[in-house]
Amino acid sequence: MALNHADKLMQPEFDLGVSDWLPVNQTMNQAFADVTLDPVPMQIEGQVFAHGFLTMSLLAHLMADAMKAGSSGNIMKQGYALNYGFNRLRLIEPVPLGSRIRGHFRTSDQGIVQRDAITIIAVDVRIEIEHSERPAMIAEWLLAWKK
Repeated sequence: MALNHADKLMQPEFDLGVSDWLPVNQTMNQAFADVTLDPVPMQIEGQVFAHGFLTMSLLAHLMADAMKAGSSGNIMKQGYALNYGFNRLRLIEPVPLGSRIRGHFRTSDQGIVQRDAITIIAVDVRIEIEHSERPAMIAEWLLAWKK
């Protein structure tokens, strides 16, 4: 019997999947800059890079894609997950505009923690940049799940 999306999240050290490649382009970066009121993109030796927080903000989309959920809203049918924060997060390598990223997601070996009606789920995340040896980001992302 196949596990549903919620059951997958509850399994310690369960590979949730790898997302498809997502292009990170100037239009996306500019829209992010406009919304966050941070108009100055990082630029090194003429190369323009995406905002680091843009990479972080794509986590929900990348994870839903990795889990083949279609969208993060489809997981909500079995309950709902809220961003609870991070135990750790490092932005390792800036994402050059025009490159593609994808996310690798796995439930952490830390398991889950029950806090009354909320279940805290730790997810290990690695965002890679196509053709780069170093990841854009690594993190232990915490989700608060409630049925």
